[in-house]
Amino acid sequence: VLYVSILIEYFHKRIAQKKSAGQIILFEEPEAHLHPQLQQTLFSAMKALPFQTLFSTHSTHITADADLESYVVLTQTGSPAIASSVPAEDSDLEDGEILDLERYLDATRSNLLYARKVILVEGPAELFLIPAIVKQVTGIDLEREGISVVPIYGVHFDVYAKLFSDGALPKKCAIIADGDLAPSDAHPDQEGEDDLPPPPNLADLQNDFVKVFACKTTFERAITSAGTLQMFAKAAEDIGAPKVAANLRQAASEVQRDDIEDIELAQILKDARKKVLNTAKRFGKARFAQIASRHVEHATTIPKYLGDAVRWLVEP
Repeated sequence: VLYVSILIEYFHKRIAQKKSAGQIILFEEPEAHLHPQLQQTLFSAMKALPFQTLFSTHSTHITADADLESYVVLTQTGSPAIASSVPAEDSDLEDGEILDLERYLDATRSNLLYARKVILVEGPAELFLIPAIVKQVTGIDLEREGISVVPIYGVHFDVYAKLFSDGALPKKCAIIADGDLAPSDAHPDQEGEDDLPPPPNLADLQNDFVKVFACKTTFERAITSAGTLQMFAKAAEDIGAPKVAANLRQAASEVQRDDIEDIELAQILKDARKKVLNTAKRFGKARFAQIASRHVEHATTIPKYLGDAVRWLVEP
């Protein structure tokens, strides 16, 4: 930082003395030498300078502070040449959508710029549980595959989907969504009128790089099956819901009976899904999912739509 300060002062003097037609500072990987707060401080300071600055970086802290219009993204596509793009110009984004993305691409979500492939999900519950349960059941380590799970904290997938195309970010993006497409923290107003904007038509978002995988219900219900009841029983016990834990253990035992009828099995799972969802809502979906992820060794199945998404991402 001291060296950069001296260099900036030198550039200012050159401008004052009118000895230069133009000046450019090039920074290579500032995150290699600066902790996150200083990265952001440096970047903010450089934005305010009267000369051009170019950063080459893998820092999500810097991309979180940068304007989308300043991004030049280089993507390794497997061919000899590296694809380059300016997403703000090459993805057909409208002005309002660019502003939305600049607000949403924080240090967590801008990770999608660096990932080889991306899974977009609604919230933190999926972020905590999907990588853990996928690795346990399928043996696929999403991190080793270069697949980032990115929560958008909402259902506005349409804005993000525009980033993934041959001209912008040429990488696979799987959208994993609930069937209702209703934000978990959205409620009708007091008069009972729902003023929420209509959810995006997920089918319209698909292209060669974007594919949608949706369940028919909520994530918590969809992931509750005979193969995950023990996992959720452990989570309920840890979070302080012993009655729910006992009920789920009983359900796990009953679904293993050889003489169980399909109707009885369906009713047991229906009741279990309700208990899991209510417990998640009571203690917080993110917290419950995080605790459940500690017990994925008890999970033996994942929903088909989730397995389909992972298989599509890892295929050549």
